[in-house]
Amino acid sequence: MNCIKMNKLSITLFITAGVVLSKGQVGINTSTPDPSANLHVAPTNTSNQYKGTLLGTMSTANRNSISQPATGLMIYNTTDNCLQVNNGTPAAPRWQCLNEDPNLPFGNMIFGRYKPIYPGITANIISIPPPQYSPTNNQLYGSYPANGNFASNDLFRVDVGRRTGDTYSAVLYNVSGESIAFNYSSNAFYNPVSANNISLNNAQGRFIDGDNITYYTEAQNCYVTVTSPAKWAGRKFLIGVNIFKEDTSNTIATGGNGAGKENQSMLTYIFEFK
Repeated sequence: MNCIKMNKLSITLFITAGVVLSKGQVGINTSTPDPSANLHVAPTNTSNQYKGTLLGTMSTANRNSISQPATGLMIYNTTDNCLQVNNGTPAAPRWQCLNEDPNLPFGNMIFGRYKPIYPGITANIISIPPPQYSPTNNQLYGSYPANGNFASNDLFRVDVGRRTGDTYSAVLYNVSGESIAFNYSSNAFYNPVSANNISLNNAQGRFIDGDNITYYTEAQNCYVTVTSPAKWAGRKFLIGVNIFKEDTSNTIATGGNGAGKENQSMLTYIFEFK
């Protein structure tokens, strides 16, 4: 390694393993960093082999342990399998996947798939109002991860509980870590809901359907606009639960209890508008 320092000037030159530091610029495998870049990584190494650039790889849990992540900080999320950037602030991170199609109206898009959804992995009937969210709460299907998972992001989580023998309840949970308020409208088939200033404490949930019951042939979607706290105000989401069959042998009965029920799945999603 060669190192040259000139008195008190902030000009240092390091040359080691293909790394060049000069005049406040860093070049990796290039001795002439582009003048517009403070870091220039060449696509080939000293043996002229093409190489990629690997950012920090980590799970969502690892990412959430980062203290005060800088705005613009980038990671590769191994839970969501996407390159993510913090588009929020260090105090209120907002991690978003970089999408392939910039023309989509959505930013972060999260999906979950649970199968089978009928007759339900739990015999327990969900309470009214919904129980506090817990990954081990046996009133919630999500406590049985062997069957799949439900969509969740930094603010919300979808989960499901059995309401009667042939019905279920879809629940929207606040998992932000603090109280949150939002405006909300749902297209639930029997009892659509439109309400302002819905307030949920952390881990508190709200039934998506107005009468707390959903049939196994229903698809429910709700539009959510966060109103408080101020750091999240204005964020907008399309959140949904959809039942489908993975074969065409039979039609799903209203109660979901027809032939082929073992092939019924639930797809949940949370789309955030840009």
